[in-house]
Amino acid sequence: MSILITLKLSDQTRAKSIAAPEVRRRAKLLTNIERQVKAAGAAIKGEFYAFTDFRYVTDAETGERTRKGVSVKVKHWFWQDIAGKYFLCIKYGSKKLEFAKGKFAIEVGDQKNIIPTFEKIAEAVKAGELDDIIASVAKFGSSVKR
Repeated sequence: MSILITLKLSDQTRAKSIAAPEVRRRAKLLTNIERQVKAAGAAIKGEFYAFTDFRYVTDAETGERTRKGVSVKVKHWFWQDIAGKYFLCIKYGSKKLEFAKGKFAIEVGDQKNIIPTFEKIAEAVKAGELDDIIASVAKFGSSVKR
């Protein structure tokens, strides 16, 4: 029993150690906005942007699972309409964020305004202005009762 006395005990749990849900959601959204900024910069230059993500791949012959770097294409959150105006939407996962009733898109006008608009949105995310909107689309699990 003398060994246990030498240990520093705590009531901390793993759930308490993990950051608050709002902080995790902001970080996830900011990572994706950063990827969109890089994709927009590449699109303006006429280039292609992809990032490397790691996936587990099972070898067909040996059955061994290994971690492998895979190139992932970034799907653009911005587009051009027939009149030549650019628009963008912000997504959390696969769901678009609704800024006002029925308003999912942001008109940016010219292609050169895409990156500054993403940067303004990133500032709003860091300030916590979108926490309620993100929380409304970040519901996990199924709503179907069985």
